[in-house]
This record gives sequence, C-alpha cells and structure tokens, in this order.
Amino acid sequence: MNMILRQRNGYPLRPTLFGNLLDSMMEEFAAPAAEAARESGAFSPRIDVVETENGYQVEADLPGVTKNDVKVSVDGQRVTIEAEVRRETERKEGQTVMHAERVVRKYTRSFELPQEVDDSQAIAKLEHGVLTLTLPKKQASQSRRLPIQ
Repeated sequence: MNMILRQRNGYPLRPTLFGNLLDSMMEEFAAPAAEAARESGAFSPRIDVVETENGYQVEADLPGVTKNDVKVSVDGQRVTIEAEVRRETERKEGQTVMHAERVVRKYTRSFELPQEVDDSQAIAKLEHGVLTLTLPKKQASQSRRLPIQ
C-alpha cells in the first residue's frame, strides 16, 4: 500500500491516518476494474473527459489502433470503449522469431457520465492514435400533467 507523504519546509512528515484511509479507499475502489483487466489481458486507455454546456468531450489514447478495430457503445450514462491491435509479423525465409511482444494488444475502458447521452447525435473520430468522442447530453423529458378520469 502506498502512503501519502507530506513535506513541510523540505522535511518529510510521517504518513497520516487520513492518507492511509484515502489509500485504502482508492485501492478498494479500483480493485474490481484492475482485476478484470488483469484477467482479460486488456489495457485501460488513458482518457480525458471535459463537460461542456451541451455535452461531453472524451479523448482516449489508443496507439496503433485503426478505426476498424475500435468499438464504442453508449448506453444511457455508460460509455464503453473497446479496441484491439493486431500486428502480423512477416517471416522471411531463413528467419526465426525468437521473441515477440508486439502481436496483440486489447484496450477496454468503461465509465459513467453524470448525465445521459443522446447516442443518436454522438460522434467518434480516430486521428493519430487519439479517439475523440463528442457526446451531446440528452435533453431532459418535460413532465406533463395527467388528466384524472
């Protein structure tokens, strides 16, 4: 477990009870996602999420991925990004592959936004290994008064 270390005037302070509590909470919060990623062998892409007045802008790093290998799904507030990189290695006559780590890499990331997304107006672009999602907020339905019969 990592502990939060503080410094004052250049001298380190002892770990705090609050720091230990915060570390414990963060580990418990992230544990299910980390365990699922380890079991599936998938990497979790780094993302930035920015909220605007009309929607959300999401940028995810997916190096080496082509647009045909990306799948984005939106279900209400939940956004899921899945991608896979497959590199076929050319074997020339007389060559033997001794070690290969660059064959397959899977990415998966799922997160919830504060408000539902209008998936019919959503846009996804992939340029230079960065996936950009433009996700407009779903307009709240107006309540109506029901007549009493």
